[in-house]
Amino acid sequence: MARARYYFTDPAAAIWMVKTFRFKVLAGTFCLQPESVDAFYELLGTGARHDHYVVHPESIPLLDPKPGDIVEEAGTRTKLKKLVPANFPLTGTGYVILQRSGRPFFTPTKAE
Repeated sequence: MARARYYFTDPAAAIWMVKTFRFKVLAGTFCLQPESVDAFYELLGTGARHDHYVVHPESIPLLDPKPGDIVEEAGTRTKLKKLVPANFPLTGTGYVILQRSGRPFFTPTKAE
């Protein structure tokens, strides 16, 4: 079974996730990671733009909710909730992480 692909359309969101949560993101052939942020800024400065900033397969597990995350839980009535160990395994129909460790978490778009 193929793993889902996720992407950001905003380079600022991609950079935030790389710097804050140590994601790896692919911008064309460039692998954006914490150590290459300055080089990525230079690349953007030359006018390079991409439609999608794809989450590297190694970083996809970082998208799984963890205890302490503040999430929006989908269902018949959407609700906000701070996850605690007692919430695991998760039983809801879907979760969007809004904050992790008190910092904004930008959830990427899932490719169709």
